Amino acid sequence: MGSKKLYDYADNNPAIELHPVDYVNNPIIIAQNDNMISINSAIQIDLMGQVNAEYVDSKQFSGPGGQVDFVRGATMSKGGKSIIALPSTTAKGTISRIVFTFDEGVPVTTSRNDVDYVITEYGIAHLRGKTLRERAKLLIEIAHPNFREELRKKALEKFGEL
Repeated sequence: MGSKKLYDYADNNPAIELHPVDYVNNPIIIAQNDNMISINSAIQIDLMGQVNAEYVDSKQFSGPGGQVDFVRGATMSKGGKSIIALPSTTAKGTISRIVFTFDEGVPVTTSRNDVDYVITEYGIAHLRGKTLRERAKLLIEIAHPNFREELRKKALEKFGEL
């Protein structure tokens, strides 16, 4: 997993620390870094702000990794922020990655209560502390314009006036 030059550089180098995952991904350890910013990606986000970072087309694509750990650690950090960044569409613009709801069986990687900021190429939605109605409105505003009307219609049926 590296060249001899890399190993020679790392050997007994006091500037390098290696720790196990239970330390590195510990939200309490992460939060000790002031102004911590975590940036994670997602496959989908629904209008409640739940994040799917694991499933595509009803098949497991990835695991949760440390997403929730870093989301929580960053938001607990003094001055910290957690960002979920994703393109607004996939499949050459034919599928929205901001969806009304996940398909049955799709796991929630990061719960809506943990999501802070969501960013697409259309803007930023700050979801922390927002109601479900406010979240839906903010997420529709950063969805691809081709999908906003459909999302708005479904949201109005579920949440009432946005």
